[in-house]
Amino acid sequence: MLRKRGVAGYLSSTSRVYEVYVEDVASTKYICLHNQKLVHVKEPLSACEKLYGEIPYERVVEFIDLENAVPRKDILVLDEDPSLLEFPGFLIEKNTQLCLQEVRGRFIYFLVSEGSQVKRGDIIAYHVTGKFEVRNVKSRCEGQVALIVDMPWETPRKSLVVVTSECRRVTVEKSA
Repeated sequence: MLRKRGVAGYLSSTSRVYEVYVEDVASTKYICLHNQKLVHVKEPLSACEKLYGEIPYERVVEFIDLENAVPRKDILVLDEDPSLLEFPGFLIEKNTQLCLQEVRGRFIYFLVSEGSQVKRGDIIAYHVTGKFEVRNVKSRCEGQVALIVDMPWETPRKSLVVVTSECRRVTVEKSA
């Protein structure tokens, strides 16, 4: 089950929607850490130990130091399936070492999604060149795919694959 992104989609017709939350960011939707539990809330609560605000998926790059490949703030990536009672996801903590890989092409078709495990040398995507040749994209990284950020405003199409070996699986409870 993979997330589709505009023209550069995936080979699978099934799609998941991932939401991104960043620590201490103003938003209309929040995740609150209270009593060691993550809870989905609509407004910030004073009892929250940490508060994560929702941001548009593509803006997550603003919270990653691209030069040093580390997040500037804690980042939560959640699979917000409305049919579930809880949202599974993972937490990437501030200053965690990331492996960043850029993928460029006229069209990009990913074989992995957020949460997938990859090894160095695994084929993670295909991209179509300007001459309409199909090429493999092999992973330079090893670990869990944390984010696949599409940049549709770039020509040729560009995506950033973020892989980390240090992220924590979390579950967020729906609020009543």
